[in-house]
Amino acid sequence: VYVYFTPENKIISSSSKASVVDDEYHLNEGYTNQDPYITQNPSLKDILAGPIISQNDPIQGDKFSPVTLVYFSDFECSFCHKQEQVLKKIIANYKYKVRFIWKDYPDAKKDSLSYRAAVAARCAMEQGQFWPYHDFLFEDAKDLREEKFFEIAKNIALNMKKFKGCYDNGGVERLVDDNIEEANALGITGIPFLYVNQKQVMGEISYEELEQMILMELK
Repeated sequence: VYVYFTPENKIISSSSKASVVDDEYHLNEGYTNQDPYITQNPSLKDILAGPIISQNDPIQGDKFSPVTLVYFSDFECSFCHKQEQVLKKIIANYKYKVRFIWKDYPDAKKDSLSYRAAVAARCAMEQGQFWPYHDFLFEDAKDLREEKFFEIAKNIALNMKKFKGCYDNGGVERLVDDNIEEANALGITGIPFLYVNQKQVMGEISYEELEQMILMELK
């Protein structure tokens, strides 16, 4: 039996690998013990109760799809790669009904291969090639190294001058950092972590379990 604590201190117990809890996409209402005449600057953690949906992150699928999957992941995470095989099958079988949003949640150390892989993928995104690059990164997850980042970029015919410039100047790091900050504000402590509309899934989930959740959302 797995027991999990959500950011709202709800306890979810499950005999499966994944745990699911209802959540709300809204900002917390009101603040206590604050001087009403002083403008407050609440932290992201104070106001965020669901993932941020924006064009800053890689997206697959129609924006009008009734089901949105938001996935916090890391290219060094073998469990995440395994989980993505389930997600890819779901996306293929529920085309136009499901959209998929990627969120980076790597090691926060900027010199780690986990973080640098996230940066490299964001640089590929600047050239409209995030998803092919993403797939190659996961295929080579056991052999991640800086040389591999450039090798993949060359294999998918990216403009190497632009890619190297992006990778070296750190301009896309803010996108990775924003995702990390968002995950921390949401109380996410481990990956893979998936949102299915308002529901959270911690850990691995089978195709059959995820399909049932999606069918419930479609109702």
